[in-house]
Amino acid sequence: MGLGREFLRDLITLRRAGELEGARRVAEIGAQQLADSLIEAPEMEEACRLFGAKKVFRVTPVGDNNFTAHAPLARPFWSHLGFDHASVDVQGGTVLLDLNRGTVPEEMRDAFDLVINAGTTEHVSNQENAFRVIHDLTKPGGIMYHEVPAGGMIDHGFFSYQPKFFARMAYQNDYQILLLRMSAHGVSVVPQYLRDFNQRYGGNITETVTDYALRVAMRRCGSFGFSTPVDAEATLIPRPQRTTRRQLSYLAGRARLLGWRGLINKFRA
Repeated sequence: MGLGREFLRDLITLRRAGELEGARRVAEIGAQQLADSLIEAPEMEEACRLFGAKKVFRVTPVGDNNFTAHAPLARPFWSHLGFDHASVDVQGGTVLLDLNRGTVPEEMRDAFDLVINAGTTEHVSNQENAFRVIHDLTKPGGIMYHEVPAGGMIDHGFFSYQPKFFARMAYQNDYQILLLRMSAHGVSVVPQYLRDFNQRYGGNITETVTDYALRVAMRRCGSFGFSTPVDAEATLIPRPQRTTRRQLSYLAGRARLLGWRGLINKFRA
């Protein structure tokens, strides 16, 4: 998917709400590219102003058809906004890591204010490990942002996601959901081989389907390990660790982002 205009709008929403106050370290899951819709977005000027950039970020659009081969990487964009940047990928990232089986290096654990998964985890077979990596990269008080397929987009990766997946993940890990949006994302042509099989075996499918995207931002509120989402009866779902340790780690994470004075002022407000 890359980073597009909808992502930029969400970034602005989070910054306006004070959720990214003081955030300075960002990690991408997959080395992200910038879509023309972000490069040309009228909101770019506001985004740069909100993050204290002296100039508006400018690069040359490449055209949608050239996205994969020629779209610029996101790293200069993050540097322009004042972030230290890292990208985690099996190839092409600043940190080489296989999301199917790799673990986060010790020096990167609990280290990032913002971790972005924009069109990467749907390509990974081992979903448990991929989301554990995201959890482990994010510092207590930090934010995880996901933009993933939620319907249509046939043969784009291995998976589409349901809102319940993120809601259950948030419950079990004591994440705070800051943003959850689902929207139509375009139209895809159903692959010919799938239409042929459907016709041969009596299936019923249209030639095109509507694509949907799901965008979720969640704050990691504790410092304990990742709990894999369970789709089961309520009595079988692991309960979040709502402990004194959780409360203290959450406050410490917020203090790192806002400073203790900023944290006190936020509670007063």
